[in-house]
Amino acid sequence: MTIYDIAKLAGVSASTVSRVINNKKGVGEKKRREIEELLEKLHYIPDENARNLVTQKTHMIGILMDDLQSRHMNTGTVDIQNVILRAGYYCFIKYIGQGENALEESIKDMAMKRVEGVLLMGVTFHNHQLLEKALRKYLRDIPVILVHQTKRPQMDNVYAVGADESEGIRRCVRKLADRGRRNLVLVIDKGRTSKKLIRDSFMEAVRNIPGIEGHVYMEVDATRSGGEGIVETILEDTPGVDGMLCVNDSIAIGTIYGMQSKGKRVPEDISVIGEDNSELCEACKPRLTSMDTMLRLSTVLSAHLLTDILDGRTRNHQTTMEMEIIDRETV
Repeated sequence: MTIYDIAKLAGVSASTVSRVINNKKGVGEKKRREIEELLEKLHYIPDENARNLVTQKTHMIGILMDDLQSRHMNTGTVDIQNVILRAGYYCFIKYIGQGENALEESIKDMAMKRVEGVLLMGVTFHNHQLLEKALRKYLRDIPVILVHQTKRPQMDNVYAVGADESEGIRRCVRKLADRGRRNLVLVIDKGRTSKKLIRDSFMEAVRNIPGIEGHVYMEVDATRSGGEGIVETILEDTPGVDGMLCVNDSIAIGTIYGMQSKGKRVPEDISVIGEDNSELCEACKPRLTSMDTMLRLSTVLSAHLLTDILDGRTRNHQTTMEMEIIDRETV
């Protein structure tokens, strides 16, 4: 049943039926009621594609992600969808893949789908040089939100929402120092794109506190076994270690059990701080003190930011939050 069929049955033009469907003026009350009764009786459903051609609106928001295995990213995608759907928009979710031109092709695909806004999630989109090139080529005029980032390409349509990981690392070092720890170790997980930022922030904080020494171990598997495995190396290199910052909760838990197996008590002999504030923190013994990266909050705020912009509200181009250390029992 098309709009033309309804118009023929009602004895009016298709444009008159269209005005009734879209609740526009120009149709008498009697004829309006007659058309509305026909629409209801015949269970007419408007053709959204046809309507979009007229209004040039798709009510579609694109979500690009680069890691299908990430628990954080999958949870974030669900949170984003909840916000977007409640705001009256639809979602087009795309995994960008691993090809050489994956970033540019995914941005191009968003343009072809005529999305009204895009949220970008993942480390691939930290390459702002490539990202800006693709956005200027394909998405110059629609709002683009970088999720969980604190920097952005200098484009009027690009926004960033994230947390300051550098300051978060420095706060962790200060917390360990306040506990009296003087021989600190930083453990960074394998493949961490922000590893230089994390290492530099850690060493800067160490240098700024008299009497503190710092040692860094990188490319550790982001698992409990990875944490347990690095303990022996740490104790050989730095036998006096008394404070550890592991930028992954699974690694941190592994180091706790590894240290305990070597006769070290946590937190009496050694303090341990993780990062993520995951549910694992409550499951280990002692319960893990961890830094909340604010990932879930920044994801939800990103979705609200985009829908606000699409509704015509003016918003800041950059939103930066502080990471929060959640105290439990390991410091």
